Amino acid sequence: MKILAPLAENGRINPDASIRDSQSVIINAPIQKVWEVLIDMSRWPEWNGDIKSVKVDEVKDGAEFRWTLNGSTLTSTIRKVQAPELLSWTGSTKGIKAIQVWRLEDSGDNQTIVSTEESLQGFLTLFFSHQKLHTTLLKWLERLKQRVEQ
Repeated sequence: MKILAPLAENGRINPDASIRDSQSVIINAPIQKVWEVLIDMSRWPEWNGDIKSVKVDEVKDGAEFRWTLNGSTLTSTIRKVQAPELLSWTGSTKGIKAIQVWRLEDSGDNQTIVSTEESLQGFLTLFFSHQKLHTTLLKWLERLKQRVEQ
């Protein structure tokens, strides 16, 4: 993680990782509302069915959080919190190392462009396809959109 941390701290994924993807969505809500839902990590399971639990003391740079995603328990480290524009973390599980970056951009008219990108690397990425990551990111964005717009 020592190599990945500086990338995540600068809001970047690993451009050399074997699996990478990025996706965006427009959410019909002000940036602050979207940000509040995104950083309320302990409530992620309420709107994202892939996540069963999140344990985090405080959402701040350097904080660790444990979460259960699709049956796997991960320990991740928040690398950058820059309200209300950027949230990034690194994590690993079962031989896969990841960086995920979320960016929010106020596009006016009470709309927010939300982008997320992720890189995955490690031997076990042989069993994880780009298409699966692509689908996951799209699904998470759509679920965030539904939660914020409800």
